Amino acid sequence: MLGKLKIAGLALLGFLFVVGLVVTNSARAGPKLSPDELKQQVEQTYPVQVLGIRAVKADGKAAYAVTVMIRGGDFNDAFQVNTFIVDADTGVPISVFRHLASGYVLSGGGDRGTNRQ
Repeated sequence: MLGKLKIAGLALLGFLFVVGLVVTNSARAGPKLSPDELKQQVEQTYPVQVLGIRAVKADGKAAYAVTVMIRGGDFNDAFQVNTFIVDADTGVPISVFRHLASGYVLSGGGDRGTNRQ
């Protein structure tokens, strides 16, 4: 009987430990990727130079607006500057369009105004 009680106590203790980890991780503030980590990831993935990164919200989630310049070369879009929105936890680009049966809707993520510097 005492052995079963110890096992039940250890199981309960283990369960509470796991729940504590989940609550601690979910309550953690801020994105998983820092701006420096994101800059490195973007420059390794795409042939661009990151000019700036700022925190934004996209669909209610933490995201980054990443302003990049396409590296120079012998093509029409060399040195073109663009801004795109990426998920702050994964670094994956977020589409600004949501396709629907009747057309599309903008996601509301980021500022799509004309060039503001």
